[in-house]
Amino acid sequence: MPHEYFCRACDAVSPERWERRVDAEDELVDHRRAAHGGLAPAAGDGVRPVHAEARGDGILPRGSCLAVLFLLALVLSNCWGR
Repeated sequence: MPHEYFCRACDAVSPERWERRVDAEDELVDHRRAAHGGLAPAAGDGVRPVHAEARGDGILPRGSCLAVLFLLALVLSNCWGR
């Protein structure tokens, strides 16, 4: 899963997504050096996983949601038939 860094102090987000978390952390350290003198901002920053739209992550509902929708469809079709 891709990763990106974020900085709440200056609302910065990494310009690209990194497949490895370590690469995103390296970019975060570079951002700290360039924008904050090497220190972590008081507002906070970090690295977070993001969805890969190309793979379709986050588009389809989870299995439990699909099961509930299927059961709801069965109940409604049973009621409709009467």
